[in-house]
Amino acid sequence: MRRSGVIASVLAVCGAVALSVPAQADELDFISQLDSAGVYYESIIDMIDIGKQVCHELRSDVTPPVVLGKLQNSGFAAAESAIVLMAAVDNMCPDTKATVVEWARANGYTGPA
Repeated sequence: MRRSGVIASVLAVCGAVALSVPAQADELDFISQLDSAGVYYESIIDMIDIGKQVCHELRSDVTPPVVLGKLQNSGFAAAESAIVLMAAVDNMCPDTKATVVEWARANGYTGPA
């Protein structure tokens, strides 16, 4: 059962990587990308803090699956977790994108980065 959640997360990140846009380190663009993808949240400020935390963890060598797991444990569905991860990477920490793409490719993703 847990394996299917991991597979769903990998596929969701792969899709998000393919659809991600070039980054502009901007918190409002992060929120806009979440809104466009239909991710529900209660507080813009809290969501920006979550994006910052995602970036901090990726920069601290926390692996994408661990980051996704933390997002899921905080209440996001697997697909939403992937969207949050990629929106943060796209807009707040583009310097971490290579790491996320490398992880996605190691898990079978072959689409555009």
